[in-house]
Amino acid sequence: MPTFKLNRTTSSPIPHRVCVLGVGGGGCRAIEHVIGGAGGPTVAVLNTDSRSLDESSAITKIQLGFENGDGFGAGGDPDLGKLAAERDVEMIRGLFTNADIAIVVTCLGGGTGTGATPVILDAARAAGVFTIVVTTLPFAFEGARKKGIADTGLHSITAAADLVLKIQNDSLFDAVGEDNLKAAFLSADEMLAAGVCSLWQLLVQPAFIGVDLADLRALSSRTGGACLFGFGNAGGVGRAQNAVNAMLKGPVLNNGKELRDAGSALVCVAGSHDLALSEVSDIMSAISKTISDDCALTVGTVINERWRDRILVSVFVADQKRSVSSKPRSASAPAKGSRRRKQELQDKLKLGAPGKGRFKNVEATIMDGEDLDIPSYQRRGLDIEK
Repeated sequence: MPTFKLNRTTSSPIPHRVCVLGVGGGGCRAIEHVIGGAGGPTVAVLNTDSRSLDESSAITKIQLGFENGDGFGAGGDPDLGKLAAERDVEMIRGLFTNADIAIVVTCLGGGTGTGATPVILDAARAAGVFTIVVTTLPFAFEGARKKGIADTGLHSITAAADLVLKIQNDSLFDAVGEDNLKAAFLSADEMLAAGVCSLWQLLVQPAFIGVDLADLRALSSRTGGACLFGFGNAGGVGRAQNAVNAMLKGPVLNNGKELRDAGSALVCVAGSHDLALSEVSDIMSAISKTISDDCALTVGTVINERWRDRILVSVFVADQKRSVSSKPRSASAPAKGSRRRKQELQDKLKLGAPGKGRFKNVEATIMDGEDLDIPSYQRRGLDIEK
């Protein structure tokens, strides 16, 4: 039987600073359940559709392509989504000023999520931020054209991100088991948000069984950056066994086949305050019996104080045979997650004085005698060279 790795950590001298971004209509909707609660992650939403942004509870909202768009979205055209993001790339860069890790949630197959996400990832990469993308792929009934758009977008995103967690919409909705359309979308969004929150908590909160960036790097190195994301959840009597069974026998991981074929996997067990060590042991024993002997297995646990009588088992499955091919990164690419590297990059970039764009008629923001509307690299006299 394979063994699994336990990282026992009760504190971190330099806690990771994580931001969560929802991109496009689907991404903005999915992270709505991440927003709120004391001590939660920094959340921002980005979209070309002003109505989607109006409906979001996020404090930080960026309407991409505002000056040149009509506010009604990209019309399913990734080229328009990309162009809109490129026009507002300075605002996008500002999201990564105080971040070490970015979790980007998007739905592929449309215009903004597919087109803008690679631009956002490039901006994060230039800032030295480690990027994790959580993305869904279109339903089968949406047709070959949308699938083609999503596949092309997935290749672009995989080439730009450090780690991509993908899930098929068909499998996701089969797993939530709702017949009502509105309830199905709500349940699916809640499940995605729970997975994102579990990942965030694993990275930033002290835990007896924790996961760090090295574990994520090891996972992504075996896949070229892309892996599958599966889950199962349950409450009540026998919740641990029911949750792991839902994951192993459910449609998301093809009735467990994806896990049986995995070369490596990272498991997150998230539960309420009464999560027992015996429950974690039962879950990992069931998973260990499913995977191959040479599978590299890592586990982390999360306590979610807002939950009651609930366990969520999330698994990130890597297999080189199923990875999405990506273009090799150049030797000059910045080291991900490195604060020191971010400063080196800033010292070398050289940008001209930018215009105020959509803020040209807005009163200046003054703090401690400084105009905060002037970019920090200008106020500090830093030079940047492309």
